[in-house]
Amino acid sequence: MSSTKPLDEEAVLVGGRIRSLRKAHGLTLVQLASATAMSQPFLSLVERGHARLSLASLARVARELGVRSDELLAQRPVNRITTAEVDLVPTDHRDRPAQGDRALWQLAQLPGGLVGVEMFGSEPEFTEFAVHTRDEFVYVLAGTLEVSGGPDDPHVRSLGRGDSIAFRAGAAHGWRAPEPTGYRLLIVTAPTTDARP
Repeated sequence: MSSTKPLDEEAVLVGGRIRSLRKAHGLTLVQLASATAMSQPFLSLVERGHARLSLASLARVARELGVRSDELLAQRPVNRITTAEVDLVPTDHRDRPAQGDRALWQLAQLPGGLVGVEMFGSEPEFTEFAVHTRDEFVYVLAGTLEVSGGPDDPHVRSLGRGDSIAFRAGAAHGWRAPEPTGYRLLIVTAPTTDARP
Protein backbone atom coordinates (compact mmCIF):
# COMPACT_ATOMS: atom_id res chain seq x y z
CA MET A 1 0.00 0.00 0.00
CA SER A 2 1.37 3.44 -0.93
CA SER A 3 1.94 6.22 1.56
CA THR A 4 -0.66 8.97 1.84
CA LYS A 5 2.09 11.60 1.88
CA PRO A 6 3.59 12.99 -1.34
CA LEU A 7 7.28 12.30 -2.01
CA ASP A 8 8.36 15.94 -1.64
CA GLU A 9 7.50 19.49 -2.69
CA GLU A 10 9.16 19.10 -6.11
CA ALA A 11 7.06 16.00 -6.90
CA VAL A 12 3.88 17.90 -5.97
CA LEU A 13 4.84 20.87 -8.18
CA VAL A 14 5.67 18.68 -11.19
CA GLY A 15 2.48 16.64 -10.76
CA GLY A 16 0.42 19.82 -10.53
CA ARG A 17 1.95 21.21 -13.74
CA ILE A 18 1.22 17.96 -15.58
CA ARG A 19 -2.39 17.90 -14.32
CA SER A 20 -2.97 21.57 -15.28
CA LEU A 21 -1.56 21.10 -18.79
CA ARG A 22 -3.44 17.83 -19.29
CA LYS A 23 -6.73 19.51 -18.37
CA ALA A 24 -5.91 22.55 -20.54
CA HIS A 25 -5.48 20.14 -23.49
CA GLY A 26 -8.82 18.45 -22.67
CA LEU A 27 -7.15 15.09 -22.00
CA THR A 28 -8.23 12.50 -19.46
CA LEU A 29 -5.64 10.55 -17.47
CA VAL A 30 -6.54 7.46 -19.51
CA GLN A 31 -5.89 9.34 -22.79
CA LEU A 32 -2.54 10.71 -21.59
CA ALA A 33 -1.52 7.29 -20.30
CA SER A 34 -2.38 5.67 -23.62
CA ALA A 35 -0.52 8.33 -25.64
CA THR A 36 2.63 7.97 -23.52
CA ALA A 37 2.54 4.16 -23.06
CA MET A 38 2.22 4.46 -19.28
CA SER A 39 -0.38 3.16 -16.87
CA GLN A 40 -3.23 5.40 -15.72
CA PRO A 41 -2.76 4.49 -12.02
CA PHE A 42 0.94 5.42 -12.20
CA LEU A 43 0.21 8.79 -13.89
CA SER A 44 -2.41 9.45 -11.21
CA LEU A 45 0.29 8.93 -8.56
CA VAL A 46 2.60 11.29 -10.47
CA GLU A 47 -0.04 14.02 -10.65
CA ARG A 48 -0.58 13.78 -6.88
CA GLY A 49 3.15 13.88 -6.13
CA HIS A 50 3.34 10.25 -4.93
CA ALA A 51 5.59 9.05 -7.78
CA ARG A 52 8.34 10.55 -9.94
CA LEU A 53 8.79 10.16 -13.70
CA SER A 54 12.14 9.11 -15.14
CA LEU A 55 13.64 11.73 -17.46
CA ALA A 56 12.72 9.69 -20.54
CA SER A 57 9.11 9.26 -19.36
CA LEU A 58 8.96 12.95 -18.53
CA ALA A 59 10.09 13.73 -22.09
CA ARG A 60 7.22 11.60 -23.49
CA VAL A 61 4.66 13.37 -21.28
CA ALA A 62 6.07 16.81 -22.15
CA ARG A 63 5.99 16.02 -25.87
CA GLU A 64 2.34 14.95 -25.62
CA LEU A 65 1.47 18.15 -23.73
CA GLY A 66 3.36 20.36 -26.21
CA VAL A 67 6.03 21.68 -23.83
CA ARG A 68 9.73 21.11 -23.15
CA SER A 69 10.64 18.74 -20.31
CA ASP A 70 12.30 21.50 -18.31
CA GLU A 71 9.01 23.45 -18.30
CA LEU A 72 7.48 20.63 -16.27
CA LEU A 73 10.43 19.77 -14.09
CA ALA A 74 12.64 22.77 -13.44
CA GLN A 75 12.05 25.05 -10.50
CA ARG A 76 11.37 28.56 -11.76
CA PRO A 77 13.64 31.44 -10.75
CA VAL A 78 12.15 33.95 -8.33
CA ASN A 79 13.92 37.13 -9.45
CA ARG A 80 14.01 36.66 -13.25
CA ILE A 81 14.34 39.89 -15.28
CA THR A 82 13.11 39.52 -18.86
CA THR A 83 12.98 42.04 -21.72
CA ALA A 84 12.49 41.56 -25.46
CA GLU A 85 16.27 41.09 -25.91
CA VAL A 86 17.55 39.68 -22.60
CA ASP A 87 16.61 37.09 -19.99
CA LEU A 88 18.57 37.53 -16.73
CA VAL A 89 18.36 34.96 -13.93
CA PRO A 90 20.23 36.08 -10.79
CA THR A 91 21.67 33.37 -8.57
CA ASP A 92 19.03 31.96 -6.27
CA HIS A 93 19.92 29.65 -3.41
CA ARG A 94 20.02 26.22 -5.08
CA ASP A 95 20.72 23.32 -2.76
CA ARG A 96 20.88 19.60 -3.34
CA PRO A 97 17.34 18.32 -2.63
CA ALA A 98 16.72 16.88 0.83
CA GLN A 99 14.88 13.94 -0.78
CA GLY A 100 14.66 12.42 -4.22
CA ASP A 101 17.18 11.63 -6.92
CA ARG A 102 17.25 14.91 -8.85
CA ALA A 103 16.38 18.58 -8.97
CA LEU A 104 16.39 21.04 -11.86
CA TRP A 105 16.47 24.83 -11.84
CA GLN A 106 15.61 27.02 -14.83
CA LEU A 107 18.38 29.33 -15.97
CA ALA A 108 18.27 32.03 -18.66
CA GLN A 109 16.51 31.18 -21.91
CA LEU A 110 15.34 32.75 -25.14
CA PRO A 111 11.82 32.08 -26.45
CA GLY A 112 12.12 29.54 -29.25
CA GLY A 113 15.90 29.52 -28.80
CA LEU A 114 18.46 28.56 -26.17
CA VAL A 115 17.29 27.03 -22.89
CA GLY A 116 19.52 26.57 -19.85
CA VAL A 117 18.95 24.43 -16.75
CA GLU A 118 21.11 23.43 -13.81
CA MET A 119 20.57 19.85 -12.66
CA PHE A 120 21.52 17.82 -9.63
CA GLY A 121 21.14 14.03 -9.92
CA SER A 122 22.05 10.96 -7.90
CA GLU A 123 20.25 8.12 -9.70
CA PRO A 124 22.71 5.19 -9.51
CA GLU A 125 21.36 3.18 -12.49
CA PHE A 126 20.53 3.76 -16.14
CA THR A 127 16.73 3.61 -16.06
CA GLU A 128 15.58 4.85 -19.47
CA PHE A 129 17.30 6.39 -22.46
CA ALA A 130 15.89 9.73 -23.57
CA VAL A 131 15.59 11.03 -27.12
CA HIS A 132 15.11 14.80 -27.42
CA THR A 133 13.93 16.99 -30.28
CA ARG A 134 16.60 19.62 -29.52
CA ASP A 135 20.40 19.55 -29.63
CA GLU A 136 21.79 19.30 -26.09
CA PHE A 137 25.07 20.43 -24.48
CA VAL A 138 26.01 19.10 -21.01
CA TYR A 139 28.80 20.50 -18.81
CA VAL A 140 29.73 18.79 -15.52
CA LEU A 141 29.91 21.38 -12.73
CA ALA A 142 30.63 18.87 -9.94
CA GLY A 143 30.75 15.14 -9.27
CA THR A 144 30.99 12.29 -11.75
CA LEU A 145 28.51 11.46 -14.51
CA GLU A 146 28.39 8.22 -16.51
CA VAL A 147 26.78 8.43 -19.95
CA SER A 148 25.56 5.68 -22.28
CA GLY A 149 23.97 5.78 -25.71
CA GLY A 150 21.52 2.98 -24.89
CA PRO A 151 21.30 -0.60 -23.63
CA ASP A 152 23.20 -1.87 -26.70
CA ASP A 153 26.00 0.72 -26.42
CA PRO A 154 29.16 -1.07 -25.18
CA HIS A 155 30.80 2.23 -24.17
CA VAL A 156 29.96 3.91 -20.88
CA ARG A 157 31.70 7.28 -20.82
CA SER A 158 32.77 8.74 -17.47
CA LEU A 159 32.76 12.53 -17.17
CA GLY A 160 34.15 14.53 -14.26
CA ARG A 161 34.15 18.16 -13.23
CA GLY A 162 34.90 20.39 -16.23
CA ASP A 163 34.10 17.73 -18.86
CA SER A 164 31.36 18.31 -21.43
CA ILE A 165 29.41 16.30 -23.98
CA ALA A 166 26.90 17.23 -26.71
CA PHE A 167 24.07 15.19 -28.23
CA ARG A 168 22.38 15.79 -31.55
CA ALA A 169 18.59 15.85 -31.51
CA GLY A 170 17.32 12.29 -31.86
CA ALA A 171 20.39 10.66 -30.26
CA ALA A 172 19.38 8.30 -27.45
CA HIS A 173 21.27 8.78 -24.21
CA GLY A 174 21.01 8.09 -20.51
CA TRP A 175 23.12 8.86 -17.48
CA ARG A 176 23.74 7.78 -13.93
CA ALA A 177 25.72 8.77 -10.84
CA PRO A 178 28.44 6.21 -10.02
CA GLU A 179 29.03 7.89 -6.65
CA PRO A 180 26.43 8.55 -3.93
CA THR A 181 27.37 12.25 -3.86
CA GLY A 182 25.79 12.59 -7.31
CA TYR A 183 26.57 15.15 -9.99
CA ARG A 184 25.69 18.73 -10.85
CA LEU A 185 25.28 19.72 -14.50
CA LEU A 186 24.74 22.74 -16.71
CA ILE A 187 22.49 21.70 -19.62
CA VAL A 188 21.86 23.97 -22.60
CA THR A 189 19.47 22.97 -25.37
CA ALA A 190 18.92 24.67 -28.69
CA PRO A 191 16.51 24.16 -31.57
CA THR A 192 17.91 22.08 -34.40
CA THR A 193 18.63 23.61 -37.79
CA ASP A 194 18.04 21.98 -41.16
CA ALA A 195 21.64 22.62 -42.23
CA ARG A 196 24.03 20.11 -40.68
CA PRO A 197 27.80 20.29 -41.30
